[in-house]
Amino acid sequence: MNFQALPWQTNWLAASHELTQAHHHAWIVSGRDGDGLSAAGAALAALLLCESPVNSVACGQCGSCKWLAGDAHPDFMRLAPQESDDEVSRLPIIKIDAAREAVEFMQLSASTRRGRVLLVDSANALSRDSANALLKALEEPPADTRWLLVSAHPARLLATIRSRALKLRLSRPAQSEALAWLVEQGMDRPAAALALAATRGSPLAALAVIQSGGIAATADFLKDLSSPKTLPTLSWGSWVDSGGKTDRRARFGLLLSLLVDWTADWARVRSGLAPLRFDSHRDALAKLAQALPLASALGYHRSLLRQLGVPDTTLSARLQIEGILLDYRTWFSR
Repeated sequence: MNFQALPWQTNWLAASHELTQAHHHAWIVSGRDGDGLSAAGAALAALLLCESPVNSVACGQCGSCKWLAGDAHPDFMRLAPQESDDEVSRLPIIKIDAAREAVEFMQLSASTRRGRVLLVDSANALSRDSANALLKALEEPPADTRWLLVSAHPARLLATIRSRALKLRLSRPAQSEALAWLVEQGMDRPAAALALAATRGSPLAALAVIQSGGIAATADFLKDLSSPKTLPTLSWGSWVDSGGKTDRRARFGLLLSLLVDWTADWARVRSGLAPLRFDSHRDALAKLAQALPLASALGYHRSLLRQLGVPDTTLSARLQIEGILLDYRTWFSR
């Protein structure tokens, strides 16, 4: 497991460390997954346990840091769902037995003066029973413990969990920071800029898009969206489904994000406003679906936003994108 903070997280990490040291025991670490949310939670956990922090970052050299690097720290546990190797992307779930084990772990006396740290990543994967198992411990926490609940969607956590934890919101990286980081990873600068635009400035999501071959497909996808009657839904489903599981997630996320922005710009053009994202496609947007009621299009757009916020379902990425594009053809062929 990697406990190193990403470059744009340094200031956030310093402020969060000060807060978690001085106040409360339970914290919800929230933000966008594509901005390195998991990395931020892990880096904060390492900092809380580090014996000799340097510039508000775990030193990487003390006994505690070496324990973490060797996955052998006696005072740290990460509670996370088990990844499935199935072709179907199933909802990740943290089971009740794992949650109970984590609570029992936190009840033990700490081996060092830094106390114990539990990192729950992602807290949205807690089943109701698992969340309730953690709840009592959050209400009456053992001494010298810190509970970090990583969540890209904190509003979906149980209200009782939210009420017993304070919030740490991960700030978004600046465009320049995200672009510089992608170039450092060996990405071509123009491709990196396009990927950042497609992922709303999320550098990790942009990296996944580039590595999955998404940038090369973007122009073709926008061209097909301009001609909904002949939109090859099955071809795009096959493209999403090709490659490994990580590629499928990245490709599905890319097409869905492009479709969200495309339909938003269509609504802007229909309302007499300039497009925000696809200004070079203004003419195509103006000619598209001239008989489609604006209210119907906005209803479809809202359904896309809901799916954008819940990327894991019990349906395969291929079936999802084919269904989404079939609906697009139905609405925008008018």
